[in-house]
Amino acid sequence: MLKYALRNVLHYRAKYSIAFVLILAFAACLALGLFAFNGFWRQASAWARSKGDVSFYVLSTSALDSAWSPEKGGGRPSARLESEAGDYFKRELKAERVIATYYVTGQAYARRGSWMNVAATSYERERLLEEVDLEEGAFPGEGEALVPTSMRGPVKAGDSLTFVFKNSDLILDSLSLKVSGFFLPTSDTSHLLFVSQDQLAELDRARVPDNFFVFLPGREGAASFVTDAEAKAELGSFARFLEGLSGNPGGIRVNYGIAKWRYDQSKTLIQFFELILAIFLLALVVVAVATIVNVLFTTVVDRIKIIGTFMAFGMTRRKAILLLSAEMLAFSALACTLGILLAFALVGPVERLKFTADNWTIAVILGGRRSLTVIPALWAVGATYLAALAIPFATSTVSVARMLRGEVVSLLHFSK
Repeated sequence: MLKYALRNVLHYRAKYSIAFVLILAFAACLALGLFAFNGFWRQASAWARSKGDVSFYVLSTSALDSAWSPEKGGGRPSARLESEAGDYFKRELKAERVIATYYVTGQAYARRGSWMNVAATSYERERLLEEVDLEEGAFPGEGEALVPTSMRGPVKAGDSLTFVFKNSDLILDSLSLKVSGFFLPTSDTSHLLFVSQDQLAELDRARVPDNFFVFLPGREGAASFVTDAEAKAELGSFARFLEGLSGNPGGIRVNYGIAKWRYDQSKTLIQFFELILAIFLLALVVVAVATIVNVLFTTVVDRIKIIGTFMAFGMTRRKAILLLSAEMLAFSALACTLGILLAFALVGPVERLKFTADNWTIAVILGGRRSLTVIPALWAVGATYLAALAIPFATSTVSVARMLRGEVVSLLHFSK
C-alpha cells in the first residue's frame, strides 16, 4: 500500500505541487518560530548572568587603608584588593570568571544640553562584550568617550563634551572628551561613558577596582541563581577576606540577586512577546489549515473517479480511504522534512539580523546581542512534524470518507 502510495505521489506531483509548497512553507515557519521560542529562554539566562551571578561592591577602599601603615608591611590593602580579589573568588567561591572594575561618577555637559549622574568606566575593564554593541563611530582612544545612543541629538560623533567629576580625594575636576561614537545601551549601561583604560586611570589615579562581578560555575536558568543562604555565606567570607587584608572589613554591598532580578526583567517581557508570537503562529496555523484543506480537497476530488474504478474491481471503502490518506501522508512527510531543513538553514541568517533600535525593551528581551537566539530543539522538530502531518492526513481521511458514501456508479460518473 505504501509503495503504491509513493508511486502515485510521484505520478500526480503536478496536482500535489501547490499543497507541497504550502506544507513546506508552513513547516519552515512553524519550526523557526519554535526554535525562537526555545532561544528566548537561553538568551534570558545569558542576559541575567552577563554581570555575574553575584556582585560585591566595597563601599570605601580608603577605609581599608585607614588602619594600615607602611611599618605593618604587606603592601597597601587597597592595592592588594586589586591583585588578590580575583584569586580569592576563584579559590573560595569556585568562580569561573571575575570582572573587577570601578566607576567615576559625575555629570556630562555639552553645548546643547547636560546629563545628570553619568559614570565613566573603561571598556577594557568591563569586558562585557555582549553589552557594548557599537552602533556608530569607534571605541574610544585617548581623550575620547563612547556614549549611549540616548545622548545622540545634543551631541554627534566628533563633538566635545565636558565630564565633571569628583575623584577619590573628593576634589572636583573636569575633563574635555571628544565623542568617538555611540553604543546601544542596555538597562545597566544607559548611564555609562566608556573611556580608554589609560584615560580612566587619569581620572582618578588613586582608584582601584571596587566592583566585582563574580560568575559561579554550573549556573543556568531561573532555578539556579544564588540563594539567600549562599549570599550570606559569601558575604561573610568576603568580609573576612577584607579583614585579613587590613584588619578592617570596611563596608560591603552584595548584589546576590542581580542575576535573578535581570532574569525576572526578561521573563516578564519574554512571556508577553511569546504570547504575541503564539497568536501569530496560531493565525499562521489557521490560514495554513484553510489553504491546505482547500488544495487537498481539490486534489482528492480529482482522484475520485480512479478510486471509483478501483472499488468497482473490489477495493473496499476502507482501503480506498487508506490509499489516499497514505499518499497524503507520504508527500506531507517529504514536504515537512524539506521545510524543517529550510528552517535549519535560516537559523544563521536570522541570528545575524540586528535590532538596532535604542529601546530598553529590546535590550532586556534580546540582551546586548540585539538579535534573536534561535536554538533548534528536538521537541520543536517533533511538534512541527506532528502539525504538518496531522493536517493533510486528517483532511484527506475526512474528505475521502465523505465522498465515498455514495454508490460506486455515482463515483464513476462524478463531475466537479
